Amino acid sequence: MDLNLVEDDEQERAKKWWKENRFPIISGVVLGLSIIIGFNWWGEYQTSRAEDASKLYQEMLNNDQVNNRVPIAATTAGQKIIDDYADTSYSGKAALILARIAFDNNNIDAAKEKLNWTIENAKQFETVHAARLRLATILVIEKKQSEALELISVEHMDGFESHYYELRGDIYQDMNQPDKARDAYRAAIDGLAAGSMYEPVLKMKLDAIASGSKL
Repeated sequence: MDLNLVEDDEQERAKKWWKENRFPIISGVVLGLSIIIGFNWWGEYQTSRAEDASKLYQEMLNNDQVNNRVPIAATTAGQKIIDDYADTSYSGKAALILARIAFDNNNIDAAKEKLNWTIENAKQFETVHAARLRLATILVIEKKQSEALELISVEHMDGFESHYYELRGDIYQDMNQPDKARDAYRAAIDGLAAGSMYEPVLKMKLDAIASGSKL
């Protein structure tokens, strides 16, 4: 066998294969590079947005602490976070603060609107639970106990069990349903971390039911 002929044949086959497949291969390489570059760019973009949102959030906190009577600057920074950085973890936190500012200034509707926004859009479950509990508390103040109970009737409480059950107990107390209130307070105590300093407060609420009084 002539080895030169074999080598020439293999080279011809390789050239033919390359002509037939070069465009898919090149396209695949370009696509792969594009994906890698795009992924890196997206990561850098997300990091940059998070940093910008973090700065705005810190600005919001500073202004809120300095001027909490007429917190225009804090409100402006917080609203910008919601408008421009809703996809970051800071938007829910900012909405919580805006809700508190609105409540402190007797703008209950605005407070409820921000809390609802937080429940629907916040990225962290802790923020969602905090917003839900605060909104339920406002509903209780408005004498909308049934709505409040429905709002806090959630399947997954993610470590907020004691908070949910305590509020449920408070609502049942307002509704003159002491048996349900008692069960809720007991569940709240069971949901506390071992050695919690809040246990005496819950026990006081239980004692108040036994004595027929309200805290």
